Amino acid sequence: MVRRLPRLRFYEILLLADFVAVVLLLRFRARLGLDVVRTLLDTRGFVSFTAPFLLGGIVLRALLAARRGRRRGAARLRALLKPRALVDLVRLLAVLPLTSYVYSWLKVAVPLLRPDVLYDRGLFRLETVLHFGVNPGRLLQGLFPYPALWKALDGYYGAFMFAVLAGVGWFAATLSIRDRARFAAGFTLLWVLGSWIYLAVPSLGPCYVLKDDYTNVRASMPSQSATMDLLFAQYGRVRSFHSRPEGTDLSPYLGVAAMPSLHVGALAFLMLFARGRSRALFVLFAALTAVTFFTSVVSGWHYAIDGYVALLLAWVALKAGSRSVPSA
Repeated sequence: MVRRLPRLRFYEILLLADFVAVVLLLRFRARLGLDVVRTLLDTRGFVSFTAPFLLGGIVLRALLAARRGRRRGAARLRALLKPRALVDLVRLLAVLPLTSYVYSWLKVAVPLLRPDVLYDRGLFRLETVLHFGVNPGRLLQGLFPYPALWKALDGYYGAFMFAVLAGVGWFAATLSIRDRARFAAGFTLLWVLGSWIYLAVPSLGPCYVLKDDYTNVRASMPSQSATMDLLFAQYGRVRSFHSRPEGTDLSPYLGVAAMPSLHVGALAFLMLFARGRSRALFVLFAALTAVTFFTSVVSGWHYAIDGYVALLLAWVALKAGSRSVPSA
């Protein structure tokens, strides 16, 4: 008997539709002249970077099961390596780079799609009003004026992707295919919706428009400061792309957009997904979300309101992703 190919899930269809929409925007609205085939092939690096985390999740779950007996560990490993489970894991591995692709390139193209719009002043005023006339970035620097702390946070913030992919690897290695599908659906929605909010509310972030507020912090955060300069240099190249496209080399990973903070959003999503599944992971990701939120504001990467929206977005993505996968 010939087995039917697995049907596309809602979030996979949505992601493919988003891919088509983003490519059309980049080619005909932004006039970026994107070589879709070449740039898709470039995601192989992302796949090779991500795959070990998925494999690590499988191995770690098997080892933890083996603590209750070798047979349990072996049974767990066999279950995770069954053809159906492996096919489903490959589907997730395909979704991750495509999600990264559409998210990253739309983020890069924001200054071409909305060249004369920035909402930084409005976001600054709004978050100040929400905090009763006190600006959060300035307040946190005043409450924690410790260069040693800022330097420690400099390294921590740079390790964000490792924390997120570790969480992805753990939840991807669940025995429940339905649970994995719910995770993948919510995680995909988080990045897809976040990238379109970038387009709806273009903003650079306080580190760029309120530079004087962050002079001392940047001196104690050399890694983040260098990254800020790198991103802003490409932002300038994107802005002038149509006047001198020849030789303009753009990286999909150097887009500038503040609203919402998906550093916060991604960790918050992992925190919410862990709730009811693992108390230890819920506490861990809650702590990482809080530290990331604090760092994003004190460093000037984000306005506090960027983080609030990200928390809401994480909750929406979780709920929508779970409901998009049938219970039975």
